[in-house]
Amino acid sequence: MDNVITDFDNACNSISSGLIKLHSSDRDEFWKIIESQEITFWSEMSWKEDGRELVDYLLNYNTTILSAHPNPKRGSVAKFSRKGKYEWLAREIGKDFADKAIICRRSDKKMYSSTSCILIDDNTQNIKSWEEAGGIGILHFATENTIDKLEQLLVDMD
Repeated sequence: MDNVITDFDNACNSISSGLIKLHSSDRDEFWKIIESQEITFWSEMSWKEDGRELVDYLLNYNTTILSAHPNPKRGSVAKFSRKGKYEWLAREIGKDFADKAIICRRSDKKMYSSTSCILIDDNTQNIKSWEEAGGIGILHFATENTIDKLEQLLVDMD
């Protein structure tokens, strides 16, 4: 979800200008600030500019959201993330879709990988782990490029 269909970076920077940069230098403080926003940080996040287009395309296929929550050792932010992401999905895409979503630790994403599963993610390490576990990964930068890669995969599978 984050930075693929929802605008995580913008949500961070709307709390405090440059907050996203803090993630690189002081993750504990970064997550404390996000935690202080509670569920609404996640549930009220805006769409990425081209996020709806990607979701509309993916809804033509057997699509499940696989999204990471922060590490539970960081406190309530993990619980807020899971609940807020569910609320966002239920409101924006539909309750049935939200009910299928998998929201887990980033390190656990690879457990859902298989040769018939495609992960669209903006994190290079997530893609690498997914592919090492046997799945197909698409590193997401922009919806147009991701859809082009998906179309090519469909052609290659025929």
